Amino acid sequence: MMSNELGKNAQIFSDHICAGLEAGGLDPDDYAMSVITDRETGEMGFLMSQVPMAEICDEHLHQPVVCWEDHVSWPSEEDAAHLAINEQQPASKCAVLFLGAILTGGTLATPKCPECEE
Repeated sequence: MMSNELGKNAQIFSDHICAGLEAGGLDPDDYAMSVITDRETGEMGFLMSQVPMAEICDEHLHQPVVCWEDHVSWPSEEDAAHLAINEQQPASKCAVLFLGAILTGGTLATPKCPECEE
């Protein structure tokens, strides 16, 4: 499990990801998880790869994601929209979306901002 330095939602996301990977027979350490700090805001976030580090190559990128207190972001994508964390879509539900993709050998695709697509 990740450090208590994370806020409540990021910690919940982290806990669900780690428990789900372990329940699925996967090692959370393979997903390059770490706690990071936003340089502008000082907010702590949970960074992870959606692909085991040993499987990353030019054709199978790791698609990193960061869970912050109020959203999940794709830091490698400039125009990506965020996945909101709120009462209707709590951190636990967001984590399950990623677990579903990871446990079936995929990744959760980067959502594109509808305004940026126009």
